[in-house]
Amino acid sequence: MKKSNLKKIVLEHILLLIPFIMYGIYKNGYLLFQHDLINFFSIFKVLYLVMISISIKFIIDIIKHKKILFDYNLVSVILVALIVPYNINILLYTIVVLITYLISLVINKYLLVNPVCLIYLVLLLTISITSNITYLTPLDMNYQFKYSFIDYFLGKGVGGIASSSIILSLLAYTYLINNPYYKKDIPLFINISYLIPAFIYFFITMDSSYLLNGELIFASIFVAPIPIYSPYLKKFQIIYACFIGILTFILSLIFNIIYAVYIAILVTFLLNLLNVRHK
Repeated sequence: MKKSNLKKIVLEHILLLIPFIMYGIYKNGYLLFQHDLINFFSIFKVLYLVMISISIKFIIDIIKHKKILFDYNLVSVILVALIVPYNINILLYTIVVLITYLISLVINKYLLVNPVCLIYLVLLLTISITSNITYLTPLDMNYQFKYSFIDYFLGKGVGGIASSSIILSLLAYTYLINNPYYKKDIPLFINISYLIPAFIYFFITMDSSYLLNGELIFASIFVAPIPIYSPYLKKFQIIYACFIGILTFILSLIFNIIYAVYIAILVTFLLNLLNVRHK
């Protein structure tokens, strides 16, 4: 891929993530401030996380390459900031992202491991050592809400700090499928292969909580198809996607439905033998 095309695609992804950041500020910032649960400066927490991620990436670029690189790692560190739980400590976030991002750069010289999932899961592991992992905001803890299908579709349910809006994810996918470099089959087959066992489970148990997984949709569109960390050939993309979808459902029954997809994507490093690098 030409550098000009790479920069264009990276810029497109960043622009598509801006509405998610804005929604995160509204849902997990303004609404909390409106209910006197946080102060004014805390409204922009997701923005702080994004800026920290970008700063870490750019500083390392300058030290290592003597210039700033507009590559997929830039998209990756921004994605990490959008999918973390609301209660993430900013100092902890900064330290873990810095260390884990450096580790990912070393690892990926030998084995392709998706940095979004690696950094995110290390963050969750670190949080679990000091406290309980919760995606509930102070608003969720202080008020009881009964969300409708439309509410979940809009992104009002529990999820990452700025990744819960299904409609924003679908709108982004609608745009991305027109890009010849975007692996559009991966999100499609991830969600199909997830929904098939989810519907079977629903008919057996009448438990519908696994049917609508906004985090899966977001991750399938933005995280799983990152070019250098996913297969190039179409037939292998389908295998890769189906593996993630099925494994995500299984892991959702064992762990938390929100982060199951990121474990599944990380596990697929075993399929990187199918990956073809194109520079």
